[in-house]
Amino acid sequence: MTNGKRALIDWLRHAHAMERANVDNLDRLADRFSRHPELAGRFREHWRDSLAQVAALEACLKKLGSDTSTVRDLTSRFVGVAHAYSGLPSLDVPVKDCVAAYASMHLEIATYISLRAAALELEQPEIARMCDEHLARERAISGWLEEQIAQVTVEFLRP
Repeated sequence: MTNGKRALIDWLRHAHAMERANVDNLDRLADRFSRHPELAGRFREHWRDSLAQVAALEACLKKLGSDTSTVRDLTSRFVGVAHAYSGLPSLDVPVKDCVAAYASMHLEIATYISLRAAALELEQPEIARMCDEHLARERAISGWLEEQIAQVTVEFLRP
């Protein structure tokens, strides 16, 4: 196996772990935003998209003769759970949750940009197409969330 293929597999495993953690976090976010039904609905919709992205990443890994990294998946999910509960005592949880979700989405965008470049370089057009699809979804939801952050912040400040 070439170094490039090893790196691509490692990066796909990282993306898989990232998406698994996001599935968990988006589920919790949707529940925590019950007072903001539009946000809760969009987080739930993105949760479904993320589940599909997990499956697509698994298919890419299988195509390359690999599988997911259980240790990396569990570590990412544990960190996600710890992060989700670290903000519970704070009154400004909705604001912090929006900011954290927005930052997380941009990490996903950067990951898929990098994966796409690697896939094209290593002549893996199916993986590059998958990255394009995931990029489109992540950019759409992050753009929408960017518009919501100010509203959630202002609503928090109002009595």
